[in-house]
Amino acid sequence: MQDFIDSTDQKKTRKIILLKQLLTFLKMKRSKELVEKRKDFVNDYVKRNQDKQMKVIVTELTEMLFLSERTIYNIIQE
Repeated sequence: MQDFIDSTDQKKTRKIILLKQLLTFLKMKRSKELVEKRKDFVNDYVKRNQDKQMKVIVTELTEMLFLSERTIYNIIQE
């Protein structure tokens, strides 16, 4: 009987571990997608507003996206 209980516990433990790994993978994938969308948005915004000074564009993006100026400049430079 104890062997059966141990076996059941091991299966539950394995399932929990696999679920945690899957969740971690999905979070990473979603995070990568978000970063790519953010890069695309920033680059498109810069192209659409080329007539403005870069400082103004960066300030607007900072307010819109709640990112630091350094992060915005890094995205633009990539």
